[in-house]
Amino acid sequence: MKLKVGLIGAGGFGNIHLSGYTKNNYCQLVAVASGTKKSATLASEKYNIPGVYWGDDWKRMLENENLDIVSICSPNYLHAEMTIEAIKHNCNILCEKPIAISYQELNNIEMMLRKSNLIYFTSFQKRYNPCLPYAKSVIENNAIGEINFVRHIFSHYGPYTSWKPLSQEKWFFNADKAGGGVLMDLGVHSIDLLRYLVGEYSKVEGFSYNTSCKDIVNEDNCSVLIRFLNDVLGVITVSWCNEPSDVIEIYGTKGMLKIDLHSREPISFKPKILKKNQYIKMFWKKDYSQNKIGQHLLIDHFINSVISKKQEQPDFIDGKRAVEFVLEAYSKKNSR
Repeated sequence: MKLKVGLIGAGGFGNIHLSGYTKNNYCQLVAVASGTKKSATLASEKYNIPGVYWGDDWKRMLENENLDIVSICSPNYLHAEMTIEAIKHNCNILCEKPIAISYQELNNIEMMLRKSNLIYFTSFQKRYNPCLPYAKSVIENNAIGEINFVRHIFSHYGPYTSWKPLSQEKWFFNADKAGGGVLMDLGVHSIDLLRYLVGEYSKVEGFSYNTSCKDIVNEDNCSVLIRFLNDVLGVITVSWCNEPSDVIEIYGTKGMLKIDLHSREPISFKPKILKKNQYIKMFWKKDYSQNKIGQHLLIDHFINSVISKKQEQPDFIDGKRAVEFVLEAYSKKNSR
């Protein structure tokens, strides 16, 4: 018997989720809910989904459809409320980032999850870039020495410019609905990747920001200085104002590793003598092309976790730590 899947939020990201579920043999899309009748109907027709709901009827979808799984792809401010309702209806959950926009929402979700045996995944699809596990092995096997500094630069032209919305509601630029600016949008990915590669962070030590190019209240351009539990220093720079970039730099006592996630040849290193290292050799010239996009690989992983009833990562804690990172940085705004 196939897992019954419903989705809330049939916008651009929701459609990527839907296409992923259609390609998984263990799933059956049975219901879709969205903000408007038009977007819900379009998704229903495109993916042959029988149950169609719109507006506040996402609650009725959870009540009526006896779902095994729900994907939450709604605007940020709705994630926590929808997650809690999905838990009440015994649904395993895949939630888009950020999973919440306040400490209170995070606490409410965590309390509900602790009372359940449900599987929860945070939609950190960047983890599924095929070069990242190899980079992690290089770090863990000391190929570039003891790590002392990491940096991630992640930028594009911003919402509604780098991609076209299906919804007319431009909530990304509404502080109350988005929960913040570019750091809440892109920074959650950045801290998740650095946590995955070098370990847990301990604190935010600085936050520099501007509103440089968008007509918004919050930041569209910023850098955050962080310290990890292993005393590694880090800088995360995210922007909605610059040329597309997605580059991780990892510095150690023996050299540095650069990962360009936009490149077909994503790996480079210095000094050249490192190419003699067995771990560098293993992944330097490897073919990192893949048949599936990261979001679909994440969905397959999520489905396997639901079937096996074994919680794996990226889980709730990963999503929680990413939001906590952003909120901690925002707490330093007044001290600039």
